[in-house]
Amino acid sequence: MRYEVPFVPDPAYGALLAGAADRLAGVYFRLGPETPDARMPGLADPSPMELAAGLSGLPPMPRLGLLNAAFHAQETLSKDGLRDLLMLLDGYLAAGALTGIVYADQYLLQALSDASPSVARELCAVPGINFRLDNFERAAAVVDAACSSRFRPPPRIILDRDVNRDLDGLTAMAGKLRREWPDMGLGLMANEGCLYACPFKQAHDAHIALSRLAACRVGPDLNRDLGCLRSFAEAPGRLLASPSIRPEDAGRYEGVVDCLKLCGRSRPAADVRAIVAAYLDGRFDGNLVWLLDAQEALSDRFAIDNAALPEDFFEVTASCSRRCAACRYCDELAERLLVTRAPGLVPYGAG
Repeated sequence: MRYEVPFVPDPAYGALLAGAADRLAGVYFRLGPETPDARMPGLADPSPMELAAGLSGLPPMPRLGLLNAAFHAQETLSKDGLRDLLMLLDGYLAAGALTGIVYADQYLLQALSDASPSVARELCAVPGINFRLDNFERAAAVVDAACSSRFRPPPRIILDRDVNRDLDGLTAMAGKLRREWPDMGLGLMANEGCLYACPFKQAHDAHIALSRLAACRVGPDLNRDLGCLRSFAEAPGRLLASPSIRPEDAGRYEGVVDCLKLCGRSRPAADVRAIVAAYLDGRFDGNLVWLLDAQEALSDRFAIDNAALPEDFFEVTASCSRRCAACRYCDELAERLLVTRAPGLVPYGAG
């Protein structure tokens, strides 16, 4: 299996990627500390110069910059805001450090396409995972919209996380997409680890987009008190019911999709290196909660030994009914395997 992985400018991590270049489908990265994407702003985000210098040490492969915030302020879509984004993209192109963008706002894609056809023609436009491409019709509409711009067509799309554990449905959907776009690759997100059909997702993405506006700063611990982290803490079986793909099971998707996307780009470089290495090795010995990006915030309190999961875990969960109360497979596994290290979550606003 090949992997699309986050890029951070770290020498040890760069050496790992360079040594595994034939296993990589590409890298993706935040374009700069102030660019709008689908994560909260970070205090230690590398500068565009640092990113371009680090990317120059990689063998040729797709390099995707993230512009995947759910929405943008009006000033971003016109005049100075749009000009600044285009100057940034042009600078990456001049450095040979960018082959495409990942987007989640069709307004932004159209605005960039209209404002600078020359930049658009140099880059592919890849719909982000948060378009939630969980069926052929939705995926076809989003791909058609991407192709209607002046950007180059997406060379690959990442399907919604929720199809990971519906192999029959995934296979049927992939077959239709390949017949319609035979040159377009397909991928899945492996280690996000959020709730199935997360009911907080739409509002969560909106909060992150709003956090980019000075008038609305949203703290990153909202999920701890009101969102998915609280759901995991209250019903730990949901940790295992999450539609994630473990390193040991990645090969099961060979022939169905072309690559798996790994997340964790906001974590320390050593963590990102360990996550990518585990998938390249096809094995992870450690706390499964730590490996999964959305769950990692709970890994100091909850531990599930990945190696202790039963051999038929994939077979059972690959045909998941998604009716957890009736099935109880993941609940019973969590009762046996979960180690609790602390009594509960720190209340929202308590530090």
